[in-house]
Amino acid sequence: MKIFILLVSVLSVYCGISSSPKIKNPSPQISGSVSPTELQNGLYAILLGKSFYPNRLTNSDKEEGESEIAFLFYLIKLEKRYILIDTGTSSISTPEITVHNWISPDKILGSAGIKPGMIGEIILTHFHLDHSGGIGLFPNAKIYVTPEDWNSLKKTNQYASLRLLAKERSGKVQFVNSSLEVFQNFRILLTRGHTQGSIAIEWLASPGKKFLITGDECYWVEFCKQGQGLSSEGTFSLSNNKEFLDYVSVVSSSGTKILTMHDPAVLSLGEEIFPRIYKLD
Repeated sequence: MKIFILLVSVLSVYCGISSSPKIKNPSPQISGSVSPTELQNGLYAILLGKSFYPNRLTNSDKEEGESEIAFLFYLIKLEKRYILIDTGTSSISTPEITVHNWISPDKILGSAGIKPGMIGEIILTHFHLDHSGGIGLFPNAKIYVTPEDWNSLKKTNQYASLRLLAKERSGKVQFVNSSLEVFQNFRILLTRGHTQGSIAIEWLASPGKKFLITGDECYWVEFCKQGQGLSSEGTFSLSNNKEFLDYVSVVSSSGTKILTMHDPAVLSLGEEIFPRIYKLD
């Protein structure tokens, strides 16, 4: 794919959950809220809960056993603009994987004074329900997604298919068919490794501060940096996944901070400023 060769030149001048998580009841509660003006501009990791997942479906160096994973999504605040990278799962998701100590994404954001209607944009890295199941919680958001994964989402989440179709007809869905700059220095990268339409996000937040959010093209940050991708069991296209992980290895060596959706180590990169909300930038 020529996109990665192009992007490497630009920089010189940016995981396999195939089913939706299971909600474990009762879930812990978050009490209280604050004014949204108290949340500074920047990048935040949001923790929904944790679970265990087979190593063979991740980019682990182990084939046997399981490892603890986190269920994360990301928030970017730029003045009055609120962008989510994935949404996490909502209580209506179809269960197969137990998410321990799960809290609904809207409640977590609410603890920082962010109401659902304030979310203006959602970028879906792929259609799996632990990443997309919370779409319906944010009614005003414009959704960036590839057509392949949008169609897969409608088929997977038939309970909400009519609502998703209504969202599409309202003009609130923008289909991503190639690399796309959402705003200056913030790009959607078409990866097509983990799923048929999976994407990643690259953001030059400021000079010398670059982030690459991989989606589920890889799980463990340290192995991502080494270019170690998924097994064939966890991919739509092994070759696309490998090409993207080669790119990850290149940009990480030049200072880009690599962030995944499931590595608990991501949380250690930031400070928990509100319950389950970690400021990374």
